[in-house]
Amino acid sequence: MRRRAALILAAILAACKAQPSNPGNETDKAKVIIPAPESIVSPEFGKRRPNTRMTSRNMPFFDTVTYCVPATLGTDTMVKGPAYEACIEHQDHTRVEIADAIDANKFDEADIVRCAKGSRTAYVGMWYCMNGRPYAE
Repeated sequence: MRRRAALILAAILAACKAQPSNPGNETDKAKVIIPAPESIVSPEFGKRRPNTRMTSRNMPFFDTVTYCVPATLGTDTMVKGPAYEACIEHQDHTRVEIADAIDANKFDEADIVRCAKGSRTAYVGMWYCMNGRPYAE
């Protein structure tokens, strides 16, 4: 179990190092190493009644702390340093953008779920997937 957790932490480390500053800006590209499938932080899906639409209140949720702490261990000199704060801020900003898009019905629910399940870079990867473009090259 500890080895798996260490693999998750190590794999995520590379994913948050160079996040684009604006998830909607196509010219802002960043290099990122995509973690192995077994190292991905899985999203949690909000509970809702049958036949109700997805909203920002029940959209997929990523634990950004679990994502960003290991992603910044090699960059910061202390746990939860400046790179960690930048990673959390970027993920949170992207989450707000996704929530607004979901509330405005800009994306099909099936695409939202597919992108959340397939994202290896938490909300940022989910955003790029929902917009039909790869996260980074």
